[in-house]
Amino acid sequence: MNHLVIKIVLFYVLPRPTNLQLLINVKNQGGDVMQENITANVSEDTITLEFLRLDGVHVSQLVDFTNEVEAMRVVIPGEEELNQMGHQTLCFLTHAAQADFIAPDAMAKLRQKNPGTVRVAEEDKGWRQTTSTAWAGRATRLLSPAAARHCAAARDRVFLRAADLVRWAPRPGLEQSSYSSSVTPFPAHALALDEAEGAPGIRACVAETDAAKECQCHVEVCVNWYPCGLKYCKGKPQGGLSYRCGIKTCHRCYRYHFYVRRRDGCLSYT
Repeated sequence: MNHLVIKIVLFYVLPRPTNLQLLINVKNQGGDVMQENITANVSEDTITLEFLRLDGVHVSQLVDFTNEVEAMRVVIPGEEELNQMGHQTLCFLTHAAQADFIAPDAMAKLRQKNPGTVRVAEEDKGWRQTTSTAWAGRATRLLSPAAARHCAAARDRVFLRAADLVRWAPRPGLEQSSYSSSVTPFPAHALALDEAEGAPGIRACVAETDAAKECQCHVEVCVNWYPCGLKYCKGKPQGGLSYRCGIKTCHRCYRYHFYVRRRDGCLSYT
């Protein structure tokens, strides 16, 4: 069978697993084979999925289940022929839809029956679009220490949506307003597109020709394979109880829109 099987562990016989790391061979939409590294950390209640795209972009997705924070980190190398030097690290915080991933304790019980198998997701969940409205600033640490560590290399390029701030529950000792006061909103005109359509806003970076002008950038990321649910099988007729017998796997793409003060700060505008 071309899926991962779950090994049920009796906690009173063996110690509770604290983390698990899986290296998965995955076929992308173009038919190329990539490797995904999935880590489940039960003690921190987090899952991290990372991979290197064929174009050199490194993607690392962290889900903090306790704090309901998802952090997508994208490292984009510059293209020398376009005079883009070095690389750019971006991080996008969103409220975690926990049903999208199985929980870390369930993930930590997964074992690969055939590690060399090339896997294809069973369900395509389509696109999820996010338009950031603020730089996250100190709110990253307030929302999730794990996400703050994950996004540390992005520095001032950590983005979120104001709409998500009201969805995160207040932490002990923090009021809801603490999150809002810790972020830096984008300029009001930065959220209006497009000058070409008569709006008093800014242009998309793909349409802006002046490298010194502000614009709205976007980044696209596709996660080709991830465990998105548990499968249950029926027991023998005399028992009648269901038991976990496998996982459901999904594919999802993300499109993140965000403001940059200069078009040359958007390495993905081409």
